[in-house]
Amino acid sequence: MSESVFIRLFAGVPSDYFEAIPLIPFGQWLLPIGFFLLTVGFYSERNRKVEIFSLYRYGTVSDWWTRHFVKRVIFGIKKAILLLLIVLTCDIVMGKLILLSAGLLAKISVLWLFHSISMAAFFVLLDLFPIKRFVPGVLFLLEGVTFMIGCRICAVSHAMYGMWGMYLRSSLYETGGFPVGVIIVTEAVLLAASFAVGREYLKKETDYI
Repeated sequence: MSESVFIRLFAGVPSDYFEAIPLIPFGQWLLPIGFFLLTVGFYSERNRKVEIFSLYRYGTVSDWWTRHFVKRVIFGIKKAILLLLIVLTCDIVMGKLILLSAGLLAKISVLWLFHSISMAAFFVLLDLFPIKRFVPGVLFLLEGVTFMIGCRICAVSHAMYGMWGMYLRSSLYETGGFPVGVIIVTEAVLLAASFAVGREYLKKETDYI
């Protein structure tokens, strides 16, 4: 499996590496995460001023936030899918597609996409606060630090955000892996919570204006 670029970048780090930090597999996992965050960050920076001025065209701040949040998350979904397709194309060109069954491809993609969507939601929420310029770095650190904690402390690995997008750490791959259904539901809840927290924050901010 390791010969497939798609698996190297999107399947995650095997649990053989518990209690140690596997630098090469870990770096391969963080590579597409980094590209994803930089792309979303560039889009946010480019559109920030325009979207703030568009606030005045909406009846309420909730209407603006709904459009803003959905638009940004959809952009993140598109870029996550594009990354998957680019790497899959690399496997096709190199003749490695034979290493990927349709089922394996679907499992890896679904887990990575849900993880990316939750990351995009966090990005949109944190972008409301003064730390907005540091959001890509904050989320990158969240991914890396929580993975390292999970690697060091097996007992809490299922609760570590940095593990949740990894097929090789999931119950789909191994007994004892994190429960996929629970994690997907949790990431969906995080998506909804990010939207709700952002809306309430903006309501309170506008009350002072």
